[in-house]
Amino acid sequence: MDFSGRLGGRPRGGGRRDVDEFGRERRLVAGRLGGRPRGGGRRDVDEFGRERRSRPHNRKPYERPTRGGRGGPSRGGQHDESKDIETRLSSLIIKVGDKNTPTLQNNLEALSVVLEKDYVKHETTVLRTFRQCILELPWKVTVYSTLAGLLNAKNNETGSKVVALMHGVLREALAKGDWASVKVLMRFFALLVNTNTIAASTLVSMIGTFLQPVADIDGAAPVVSASNSCLVFVVMSTLLWGGRALQDRAPEDLERILAVVEQYVSKHAEANQSNNLTTVFHDAPPKGANVLAYLLEVLRAVAENGWRIDAIFAPYEMFASEFAQAKQHELPALALPADLAPGAYYTPSEFLQLVPSPAEQSVRKYILQDFIADTITQLEGNRKDCAKYLMQIHGLCNEDVCNVMTAMQHPDDADLESSLVFEYLMAEVLFSFLLQLPEGLYREMYYTSLAVELRKAEPQILAGVFEAVVENVVARAQSIDVECLNRLSNWLAVYISNFGFQWDWAKWSSIGSEPEDSPKRCFLQETLLKIIRLSYLDRIKDMLPDGYESLVPAKAPSHNFKFTVQAMDERTREVSVAMGRCLKGKGTVEQALEILTEHYARWTDVDDEARQSLAREMLVEHVLLLGSKTFSHMLNAIEKFMPALQQFGDTPEARLHIAKVTEDFWLKNPQFFAITIDKLVNYRVIDPITVVEMLFDPAHMGTWNRFYYWEILRNTVNKVNMRVVQLQGRLEAARAAASAMQDDADAANGSEQGHESIEQVEATLGQMVQEQRDVVVSAARHFVRFLASGELSESDRAWLLGRFKEFLRSYRAQVMDNAETLESLVFAPDASDDVRLAFDNVRALSA
Repeated sequence: MDFSGRLGGRPRGGGRRDVDEFGRERRLVAGRLGGRPRGGGRRDVDEFGRERRSRPHNRKPYERPTRGGRGGPSRGGQHDESKDIETRLSSLIIKVGDKNTPTLQNNLEALSVVLEKDYVKHETTVLRTFRQCILELPWKVTVYSTLAGLLNAKNNETGSKVVALMHGVLREALAKGDWASVKVLMRFFALLVNTNTIAASTLVSMIGTFLQPVADIDGAAPVVSASNSCLVFVVMSTLLWGGRALQDRAPEDLERILAVVEQYVSKHAEANQSNNLTTVFHDAPPKGANVLAYLLEVLRAVAENGWRIDAIFAPYEMFASEFAQAKQHELPALALPADLAPGAYYTPSEFLQLVPSPAEQSVRKYILQDFIADTITQLEGNRKDCAKYLMQIHGLCNEDVCNVMTAMQHPDDADLESSLVFEYLMAEVLFSFLLQLPEGLYREMYYTSLAVELRKAEPQILAGVFEAVVENVVARAQSIDVECLNRLSNWLAVYISNFGFQWDWAKWSSIGSEPEDSPKRCFLQETLLKIIRLSYLDRIKDMLPDGYESLVPAKAPSHNFKFTVQAMDERTREVSVAMGRCLKGKGTVEQALEILTEHYARWTDVDDEARQSLAREMLVEHVLLLGSKTFSHMLNAIEKFMPALQQFGDTPEARLHIAKVTEDFWLKNPQFFAITIDKLVNYRVIDPITVVEMLFDPAHMGTWNRFYYWEILRNTVNKVNMRVVQLQGRLEAARAAASAMQDDADAANGSEQGHESIEQVEATLGQMVQEQRDVVVSAARHFVRFLASGELSESDRAWLLGRFKEFLRSYRAQVMDNAETLESLVFAPDASDDVRLAFDNVRALSA
């Protein structure tokens, strides 16, 4: 790496040199794009090499003439040169250490020299770039800790500012509960001990802050909780990289820390021995809420190897003499957040074993997968950058650590039994995140879009890798958690829709002959239904091989309008025709109600309740028919006739009738059924309790393996929870506004109005909290009732039990808020053992 002349500096001979990011002068070839013609100045050419015509409207904003006149000297030249230098400095910091090459030592030394010289002028740029690189490029932590150590060795003040900056970032991350960033930053500080930038005692003090709530108090055993598990996980991840330095410089402290960690992990394993609520595959041994036991095994293996980690190149070992002369920095004490809810703590989960791997490579495998996981977490906001950097992680590995597939190699040819294959490690981490329990860190769509970007980057390799991993998961569908199977179905449908729905469908053609309620068949059928939503039926049917006939509908999804001419008697036909003409002729709500009242008043052979029920059904059927063309039509139809629908839904029984009529109307189109129910809840035509009662209708027994029922339940409960959160925010805002107005003596009237507003919001919030409680308790009661009824088949009960566990996991905060009510009304002593165990497990998960 050539840094001669300094970045962006001018040569003594005169004009500015055209240099690349490493300070090397670019060679310009005449006749090529952007090159200088032999005759003189630079041509202004477009992207096709054609000379641009000089027109004022062609100028970009930054090319406009300055106030000095057209063609006059620019006043921003010095600013542009400074920005150019800052851009190149940032680029150098970002790119250093991308690969483990023989020149890495020289590159780090040269870069530290450049940064030392330019730091005073560009301090903000250097510190900002350091911060971003350490957080967003976590696999290069050994490189950046070495670079920070070199800066500290050359200039103690510069090193002090870098360390102080990152310590401030760590404090901010702790205050916000950003545990993924905390883990990455603690790894960075652990490696700073190796560069003599901070003392071993400083790292011990930082670790002690994390272990303070966990350590024994008066001989009492540590309490197993979500917060303590998170803190112990951070400490264990830190010890992987700081254990070697602590063994050399503070061995007694290291033994004490390990003793606390081992005691907690043992207690945690004991408490979660029978907890399978967060286990993805039920044919594997349960590991409880996280992977602490496995990580402890990795720590022990690293300790037996002298705390040496050989998976990633550690350049700090090459600068031992420089670091020996460096001055160490003291750091202020850390403070743990005191007001975080249990759900705000990071719940680490296991990396699923989805493909074979050599057992003797367990430490290397964990280190690489940990870096992959941190990269996916830290770059969640930019899937394109995440995909790009994921493909670079293996570049810093030591020789023979892992193999990288080539474009000519088929995934089936990879030797997974004897070596680590990077692409499969990456796929395992991606699917581990997708299937993570009790809940994923991010939306499912993030992992889908990331897989799409990765396949676009390496289409010939990763297409086969993802297909092989999915096939391995589906092969274990009988033992996978129901919620995870649902997530995989969503992922696969959207993923292959980005690549022309191409898949090796022939491999699954035999699944069509399995029982209708088998997990494999349900997974495949639900995936195909989602694919049809993203395309159209005929296209999907044409590309499927033989054996799929029973898995896809014979006809395109449509409505099931009840009042057809052939299926009605004379007087029903008269009402239906009148309603149809009214609605199609853009009739009003009043006109529609008048038609129903007039016609059904003549039906003297039925009582008032039956006439009301018939009129309600007629109205709902025709409103749904009016909006059946598109989603927009449906929304407009419900909105227009909302007063009439609300009038006919004045009792719980009436609202349940509306929901059932809606289900019958969309019997052949689950997508429209789910959307229509959602809109009816939005417009308060039906309430969330009605949705729960409809879904748990005894008529649905035997069909609870259908995914869309539980998607409707999840959307309904989420909507109620969202309304509660919104009202809580409105209440806080109203109180703040009222407090501000009361401070002003001239705003007494306004303060009174603000107080009234607070009372209104409080009343509305109270109603929504009660509705939230009713929904949770009602759903739990129905789950328990059916699971204990003895009327379900073994398969149907397994599906329902899986959905019950999903419900408890997803809404454990609301379940625990109503734990006493649920204990007395739902989870009675005579409840089945598996139901009671699930409730006890969610208690432990929420501790």
